[in-house]
Amino acid sequence: MRKRQRMTTPLALLAVMALVVACNGNGNGEEATAEAQEGDEITVWIMQPGSDEIEQLLEGYTEEFEEETGATVNLQFVPWAQAHDQFTTAIAAGETPDVAEMGTTWTAEFGDLGVFRSQEEPIADDDYVEAVVESGRLEGEALGLPWYAGARTLIYRSDVFDDLGIEPPATWDEFMEVGETIQNETDLFPFALNTSVHQYLPMVWHAGGEIAEEVEPGQWEARINEAEGVEAFDFYASLLRDHEFAPSGALNWNAGDARAAFFNDEAAMLIGLGIDISISEAENPDLEGNIGVAPNPEGPGGDNSPFAGGSHLVVFEDSEAPQTAQAFAEFLLEAERVSEFAEALGFFPGTIDGIEAMDLDDNQQALADALTEARTYPPHPAWGGFEGEELFVNAIQEIMQGSDAQEVLDRVAERMNEGFAD
Repeated sequence: MRKRQRMTTPLALLAVMALVVACNGNGNGEEATAEAQEGDEITVWIMQPGSDEIEQLLEGYTEEFEEETGATVNLQFVPWAQAHDQFTTAIAAGETPDVAEMGTTWTAEFGDLGVFRSQEEPIADDDYVEAVVESGRLEGEALGLPWYAGARTLIYRSDVFDDLGIEPPATWDEFMEVGETIQNETDLFPFALNTSVHQYLPMVWHAGGEIAEEVEPGQWEARINEAEGVEAFDFYASLLRDHEFAPSGALNWNAGDARAAFFNDEAAMLIGLGIDISISEAENPDLEGNIGVAPNPEGPGGDNSPFAGGSHLVVFEDSEAPQTAQAFAEFLLEAERVSEFAEALGFFPGTIDGIEAMDLDDNQQALADALTEARTYPPHPAWGGFEGEELFVNAIQEIMQGSDAQEVLDRVAERMNEGFAD
């Protein structure tokens, strides 16, 4: 009997944010379906999307696959917050699913344990969002099939900006000027700041630096504590510490808290995704037509690259039904389904052709442009551990509370280099 459930035990797991990428992996949809074996049963872990509509879409795809193949799919939804620890536990216990959604910054980490089936390379790198293809590789081997992706960029209250006669800031200096105008002339906080790593790590690039550098194939060294990284962290921390661009509670805000401040008419700017716009408009219908999107402000390094995040689909090496597992992953990646899924989520297909073929409004076009210009973090097995232990979150919170940025980031770099050396 097929089961669909939300797993809360340590042996269940994983994953979906809300974005989307097209890829045909090891074959097209017809070939994938043909490879599935009637009577097989597979378990699939998908991250809980936070929407009944999205869950119903995925359940519908599952039923369609079962009807076409005669296989049975045990589809399980798991909250993101539990995913990393539950993956670790499940792998250690040898109780992994057959297919799972894997956050892009975790693919190399768990792939290094040898638990994923190797995938054929996508057709060509320039057909796909490069950063998401790259994050699915480990030492040149493709382990993750790109499923969805999105890039965080500047989202702002266009009605507030129009009333004040100001334009979206193009540089850090302009960001400060705009923020001070909002602060002085409205009752809004200028910026829905939060401590999610995707807010401030890309600012190291904006300042002209690197988070880490691959000095030899597979060998990485931290660069986050160099002058550009120190400048980036200190600038971001100063928005709360020195300028009060957000309420003091933002010290402990996550991305959801920041979004809530935006749609609750508490803040005028946000670094976010397309899903943040759709949720904000749903929560506050007065925002419809009053939200704009602009590129991230350039830092002193002349860069404004956003981080490209999202998810891969992975097939586990220990699957007892590997053909059916692979077929199901490819089934989800067929163009019609991935496009429908993307539209429902408010994100984009991960193929360049797919993005270019969409009928986009101005905000969607700005988000799509950001995605094609995005970068990713070092695809190293240690990276997921850094995020899991909140290495960067703890660092930015320390600096926001007055600690010296150089001293804090020297410790961060030391920890990173320990992880890179393991």
